[in-house]
Amino acid sequence: MKAIRFCIPLLLALFVLAEVAAVPSDNTTTIEKAAVYSDGPFLALVRKYTIDDGEKVDYAAWKNSAEDLVTLDRHVHLIARVSPDSHPELFPTSEAQRSYWINTYNTLVLQAVLDYWPLESVRDVKISFTSRLVPGKGFFYDREVVVGGKQTSLYKFEKQVLQNQKDSRVHFALNCASNSCPVLRAWEWSDEQLDAAARDFINDRANVSIDDNTLTLSSIFKWYRKEFPDDIHSYLQQYAEPGLGQQLQAAKDDNYRIRYRPYDWSLNDSDRENTNDDGH
Repeated sequence: MKAIRFCIPLLLALFVLAEVAAVPSDNTTTIEKAAVYSDGPFLALVRKYTIDDGEKVDYAAWKNSAEDLVTLDRHVHLIARVSPDSHPELFPTSEAQRSYWINTYNTLVLQAVLDYWPLESVRDVKISFTSRLVPGKGFFYDREVVVGGKQTSLYKFEKQVLQNQKDSRVHFALNCASNSCPVLRAWEWSDEQLDAAARDFINDRANVSIDDNTLTLSSIFKWYRKEFPDDIHSYLQQYAEPGLGQQLQAAKDDNYRIRYRPYDWSLNDSDRENTNDDGH
């Protein structure tokens, strides 16, 4: 009888403990409610490791810094949990959302390069059997990334960003770690900064040039032609310096032929010389 009286309170105590354990703690709720987002640490890393105004990245130095690799990984884990879709209250303006989408794409590209480092080109990453046959498939299609709780790939995520923003200037902000890509910038991507990125890209002869009655453009204008106006000459003139603007008008008036420059997929590594490679 004594044993029974002793066991009943003990069982009740265990039951109460089990109920308490089953209820989420106030701390967990508070942490979730207090979720914050900042890409400040990522932008600081970009400033630290980019060279020539973002044209090159010192991947070797970055890879050799355990502390900075951890900082990048922390930001990637934050991206995996938080996005304008999962936490819209953290991104109250269209500019804040745009900054997130652009910098997140650039973050995930950088992390992928560092994960596979040393690397000569993003097209060399082989994950699946088919990626051994299709250059670039491993890096852009097969590698899995998580954004705001949703699993995707770099290719699908890029498409999502472009469809979400519906702004052709975003093409001049996304960096795919290759020499023909727009430069990598530590920016928040205001309208003024997007305009500046467009001007820098378009006024670079590697992307837009006119010689021998031929307008030569970056392959970006071919791959994404539906996202640029049909009147490409007038579009380019918006951002062109006066000399180039006059050439573009002549190219339009005289119906110069348009060709596209082969894309240089060699890594935008600070220690690597430029080499050209055809195709996308």
